[in-house]
Amino acid sequence: MSARPLTDAEIVALQRLDHLPDSAAVPIKLAALSNGTSERTWRRNPPIPTFPLSVGKKGCNVGLLRKLNRGELAQAS
Repeated sequence: MSARPLTDAEIVALQRLDHLPDSAAVPIKLAALSNGTSERTWRRNPPIPTFPLSVGKKGCNVGLLRKLNRGELAQAS
C-alpha cells in the first residue's frame, strides 16, 4: 500500500508551518501530516501533549512538534 500524494492545500500548510514561531499551536491534522502519521493515530495516542483549540478540535505546540520531528523527543508509550 503506497501513500497518497499530498494535495496543494496540504503542501501550502506544511510550508507555512516552517514560518510559525515555536509558541504557536497547530491542529492535530497538520501535526499528523508533518509527522507522517495518521490523524486517527494522533487522536488515539498523541506522541506529544495536545490541548483544546475549540469545541471538538485539539492541537499541539509547534515547538514540541518540531522537536518530535527532529527526533529530539522520545514518543510516549
